Formats: sequence, C-alpha cells, structure tokens
Amino acid sequence: MARRPSLKEVLAGLQAEGQVAPDAEARARSAMEVHQRTHVATPWFVKALAGFGAWVAAAFFLSFLACVGLWKEEAVVGVLGLVLCGGTTLLRRTAQGIFLEQLTLALCLAGSAMVSAGFGVALDSELAPAFLQLVLGAVLLALFPDAILRFLMAASMAAAAVFLMWRVMGELGLQLGLLACAVLVHGLFLEGARLRRGRWGDVVGPSAYALACGVLGSLLSLSFFTLFGGLPSHGAGAPDGLLTLGLTAVTLYTAWRVMKELELEASGVAGAAVFAALVLTALMTLHTPAVIAAVGMMVLGFHRRASVLVGLAAAFLLAAGGWYYYDLGLTLLAKALALMGSGLVFLGLRLFLLRRFPAAAAEVR
Repeated sequence: MARRPSLKEVLAGLQAEGQVAPDAEARARSAMEVHQRTHVATPWFVKALAGFGAWVAAAFFLSFLACVGLWKEEAVVGVLGLVLCGGTTLLRRTAQGIFLEQLTLALCLAGSAMVSAGFGVALDSELAPAFLQLVLGAVLLALFPDAILRFLMAASMAAAAVFLMWRVMGELGLQLGLLACAVLVHGLFLEGARLRRGRWGDVVGPSAYALACGVLGSLLSLSFFTLFGGLPSHGAGAPDGLLTLGLTAVTLYTAWRVMKELELEASGVAGAAVFAALVLTALMTLHTPAVIAAVGMMVLGFHRRASVLVGLAAAFLLAAGGWYYYDLGLTLLAKALALMGSGLVFLGLRLFLLRRFPAAAAEVR
C-alpha cells in the first residue's frame, strides 16, 4: 500500500494542476490550527471520562423510566422513543461538547430501540420492528450528525432489509439481500471520492464500513448455522453456490475497475490472469462465500488506501478460511491441499504481475 501523501504534497499537486488558489496552503494551515485548539487540545482521558459520564447519565435516566412503570405500556414506550430520537437529534445539531455528544448518542440509540420494540409488541407483529427500523434508521442516518450512530443505523437498516427479504422469500431472499449489500459496499468504495463531494458525503464512509462489517459478519454466521443444521426453512430455496457466484461477479467487476484505473489492459494477459485466479478461488470455496467476499473487499481496501477495510477483510478472510477448513465434507488432506492451492494461486499471480507489469504493481504497493 502506498504511503499517504502529506497535506503539503497534496496542495502542491493541486496547485500545479490549477485546482486550488496559491494561498490555499495558508488557509488550510489556519483551519487546522483552529481544529487543533477546539477539538484536539483536550486530553484523551478527559474526553473518556466525559463520555463515560454521559453514558452513565443516560443509563440512570432510562432506569428511572423503568422504575416508574413506563415499560408496561408498549405504545407509550414507542412514543417516548420517538420523542427521544427527535429531541436528541435537535440537541446534537445545535450543541457541542464531548458530554452532550455522547449523551445524545446514547439516548438516541435507546430511543431507536424503544420505537422498534414498543410498537412491535403493541402491533403484535415480527415484521413491524423491521419496517420501523428501516424508516427511523433512514431519518436518523440523514439528520443525526454523528459517525457512530450513522454506522449503527446503516448496519441496522441493512439487517432489517435482509430480514424482511428472508421472511418474504426464504433462503433466496436472504442470499439476494446479502448480495445487494455487497454490491452497495463495492459501489460506495469505488465511487466514494465522487459521492463525498455531494450533499450526503458525510454518510458515505460510515455506511460503507457498516455494510462491509454486516456482509462479512452475516456470511460467517451463515457458515455457522450451516454447520449446526441451517436456518429455519420457508419460502423459496436458493441454488447451491448462488451467493458465491454472485459475490464472484461483484469481485470481478471491482478487479476490472481497478485495472482500468491503473491503466492495465483488462482484456489482455494481466486481466486474464487476475480473473482466472479469482474464479479459481471462488470455485475452490463454493460453499464458503465469505472467502471470495473478503478477497473482494481486500482488493477494494488496497486500491482505495483504506487500511481499516484491509485489516477487516484480512481478519474475516482468516476466519472464513477456518470455517472452510472445518465445514467441508472432505478429508483433512483434501482441505489442506485446497487451502494451499488457493494461496499458491495468489502468490503466483503476484509474481507474474511483478515481472510482467512492474510499474503498475509498484503503484499498487
């Protein structure tokens, strides 16, 4: 992965291209000094204590509501949750400070849970909480200016949507929902630079990482359920390996985009080698879709210089490899040979690209 350029290097490059004014560096340094004084000057342990105090205060407030007996009235709990979400959103948009930020975050999360649980029990429906979470999560994702809450709301909305698809369409809906989330992850990272310049730029990053964690976590959970009997079956079934093949198609598209941006000929020898390695890996792990999903996100992370995504994909790739080793109905020798073969495929691909296209490979590193 290439070294991150400094602010001075970035501004110098933009000035050389005529994209920014000559005094941009001075204005940028002034803005960084203001940020240093207002947000970084406070010691970390003071921030930690203030945040801890806010969560304790929120816990005492919620315990007071429980003590007065409000939890016995489901509709009242749902209405109170709406009030908490609305009030904390207004307060967060107008106030600053670590204590208020953490207090509004804690109460807004509690309010969201109260809305889904309260109205869900009152309506006596297992689908109502998922619908409510979709609507309320979208509102909070757009209006509440906090990266943590946006991350959690995006993850909860994705989980609610996949749950609804599973209840309506069965296993096929579940796999299609996870595939749609994977497509969104790749799209948000590939088009992230353009999307961050738009109106909803602050939502892109938390949503992308939330969906990435959700997709990889769900795929590992599916492997766990498959090992112990599978999910309750209802609705339409899914063809064997459908999810793996769909994720492979998404990964191949991402690889094509990466090669295009690196000015490599995707239809040439390099493209054929990359696509063959990805397809071969997918076929060897057909019953473990988390492997090809983690490989695709690792490609995204390296290309977009997203070190967090690279670490996340590497961790899930190791976990998926473990599930693959213990899940297949093959001998231990066959499993070991499959894992070793997939590793040799990528090592051979790396050696081939370094020798055949040294300039592009050096840029990726």
